[in-house]
Amino acid sequence: MVGRRSAKDTAKLIEEVARGNRLLEDIKDPQLRETVRLALRLHKDPYTGPDARTRSRIRSRVLFGLHPRNATVLDRLAVVFELLGRPTPYAMRALAIGLIVVAIGASTAVVSAGTVADDPLYSVKITSEQMRLALATSPEDRAVVELSIAEHRLAEATALATLGDEDNAIVATSEYGEHMANAAAELAQVEMLQPETATLVIQLQQRIDDHRATAVAVLARLAEDPTRSAASTALAVIASRGSPTPDLSPAAAIAQDAADTADQAAAVAERKAAPPRAAGTAQSSGTADRAAPTVVNATGPSGASARTETARSERVSKKERAAGAARKAADEAKAAAKKAKEGSRRTPAPNKGDDSKNRDD
Repeated sequence: MVGRRSAKDTAKLIEEVARGNRLLEDIKDPQLRETVRLALRLHKDPYTGPDARTRSRIRSRVLFGLHPRNATVLDRLAVVFELLGRPTPYAMRALAIGLIVVAIGASTAVVSAGTVADDPLYSVKITSEQMRLALATSPEDRAVVELSIAEHRLAEATALATLGDEDNAIVATSEYGEHMANAAAELAQVEMLQPETATLVIQLQQRIDDHRATAVAVLARLAEDPTRSAASTALAVIASRGSPTPDLSPAAAIAQDAADTADQAAAVAERKAAPPRAAGTAQSSGTADRAAPTVVNATGPSGASARTETARSERVSKKERAAGAARKAADEAKAAAKKAKEGSRRTPAPNKGDDSKNRDD
């Protein structure tokens, strides 16, 4: 080596070798060649990150310091709208919106299952019941749905009687008889053709016995409260056992018994609605004289008698509506009982004589 190289010359030499402009073997000075080789090696093997144990310790420390909160309803709605707002196909958007509508409708139907008459969601309950009936195809399925609806009406009758709403309780009782008659009429159509239907008829009769036991228990509880004694009239119709009809098939007999229950409930409602309408003709002259001061007070400045008459007319109107609804349900129950009788006649039992003849052959 002719002279002593400076640090600048060494750095230039390292850069030339790194770029490939000069080979490491072309360096004649062994000490300089070793220096360039070490520099290139350090350049190719840079400083590595922390080891696995150190990374795990750092991760645990960071995660331990985080305190995430649960997602709120607004957060979930924001995510739903963000997903719907993305440029997804229209079919996917329609499917998502449809699923949301179905979920809301299902939850509303579940909530409305325990409602009674005059509740805001009672119409939703009636609509869901009609949809279930429309989806039932076979007579057995329709009978099961009708039985479920009848049990809903029984629950409504007991709840309304407990609340003291005798008018709506009587209507629910009459509708209970209507749906029980419909269930029996559906089974009567195939009672003689399908032997397994006899098991369903027996189960239906057992459920009716359970319903009577429930009505008796509620009546015993209402008898302890004098203010609820009038409302127990509706449940008394269910608690009473009808007389058996020997000339009918089991399903047709159940339908006739249910129709009698609905008719008795409608008769009770009509009796409750009839006295206010006939009060004007049934009063004697002495009673009319005693009622005269009430008319005079109606012209007074307070108007208390006028408000009393208005409230009385509203009660009469409610009883009349209840009587009409109960009678309509009773007529439907009678039609179902008639259908059950005709269905049992159209489906005779298999001819045993033919079977014995076939066995002889």
